Amino acid sequence: MPIVQAPPDFRKVLADVLRDPGFLDKTRNPEFQKVLHRANERYLPWERFQYQPLPPGIGYEAAWAYLKLGRIANKKAVPLTNKQGEPFSYWITDSMLKSLNVIDLWSGGTITTDHPGGLPPKEQYIISSLMEEAIASSQLEGAATTRQVAKEMLRSGRKPANTNEQMILNNWETMQYIRSKKGMKLTPEKLMEIHHLVTEKTLSDPHEAGRLRMRDDIIVSYNNETVHVPPLAETLPQRVEALCHFANNNDDEQWIHPVIKGAIIHFWLAYDHPFTDGNGRTARALMYWYLLSRKYLLFEYLAISRYFLRAPGQYARAYLYTETDDGDLNYFLQYNLRAITLAIMDLRLYLSRKQKEISRSNELLRSYRGLNARQKTLIYHAIRHPDAMYRIEEHKNYHGIVYQTARMDLLHLATKGFLKKQKQGKEFIFLPCEGMIEKLRAKEAKEAKALENPM
Repeated sequence: MPIVQAPPDFRKVLADVLRDPGFLDKTRNPEFQKVLHRANERYLPWERFQYQPLPPGIGYEAAWAYLKLGRIANKKAVPLTNKQGEPFSYWITDSMLKSLNVIDLWSGGTITTDHPGGLPPKEQYIISSLMEEAIASSQLEGAATTRQVAKEMLRSGRKPANTNEQMILNNWETMQYIRSKKGMKLTPEKLMEIHHLVTEKTLSDPHEAGRLRMRDDIIVSYNNETVHVPPLAETLPQRVEALCHFANNNDDEQWIHPVIKGAIIHFWLAYDHPFTDGNGRTARALMYWYLLSRKYLLFEYLAISRYFLRAPGQYARAYLYTETDDGDLNYFLQYNLRAITLAIMDLRLYLSRKQKEISRSNELLRSYRGLNARQKTLIYHAIRHPDAMYRIEEHKNYHGIVYQTARMDLLHLATKGFLKKQKQGKEFIFLPCEGMIEKLRAKEAKEAKALENPM
């Protein structure tokens, strides 16, 4: 059974229904107009539209044909064409406008919440989100490892143990490269460089890293079903040049919102599939580069691939709906906007929670007994920097104490469950444990109970 159901040819259906002199009167029915509005706001594909309740007298194929007419009337073509030379197109619905407004309001690079309290340095959030993006983008392409193991590798700096971890490390280094090259122009050479970073030491043929594919036996499959056959290899140099031109130039007469354009670039690279492998990771990296290059600095804080990973089937369908429905990019754009909006909502909740934790940790640490001032300072730092690493030598130097005292400080915090000890090379490192606030609260509750019941 196909993953998505191709819609009926609305042109043939329309030729039939227009012979009915009463059809246009039926379409003026307010209930039918509501159906059309809901279908466009949610941008339903045919396979879902055919189950929506319709007023009497209008069949589903006729309703679909009328819906398609309205969509086509609003569309703008983009330079990307399919294998038959037909352009892909899109239009901005009211629901997409609403999402874009949310994104624009939050995209100036200033992170705030409604809760009055300190925030960890923004660099900590950026590093954490880049790690999350590197991990999720690799997992989407089949990297079989857990988030916890992957983050431990990136945080500790250890070498990848296998190809799965190498994919994640490559993505992590690519995200850092893109962040440092926000102002660059995209050229075929830069695209090859990004792909080389993404795929280094992970391809069966190392020479294919950073090189356009020269074969036409590459297919895209999902659940063991072929879902996409990319354009011919001989057309790729020209198509890559067109992609770079599209990314670098803004046409004032046909201006495209940067978030929409970033998602189109994402789709374009994946559709052309110019490499033997690593196309998905490269496409998502390109979208990040484009948005950062257009001053959408909020995206440094968002791990969008994590939301694609939550429902990879929907991610695949967003591509397929576009390809099977006359190159209608709205399916893919709507899905991307929804993922970005969810990422922003989660970021706001996370920041608010962290601010409350930091404020509460100040109170709890002041009254916590059994820890010296140095240890309390470290716990406070660890709450604000959950990805930090602590070494005995660094703790010694920072506080001006002897090695043995620094060692006992950190070992005591590990015994109390605030830090976990790990071997790295010839030395031990200490990493923050999760749930530090809960541990402090539990201690406070225990001491309060002891005061209430001294006997």
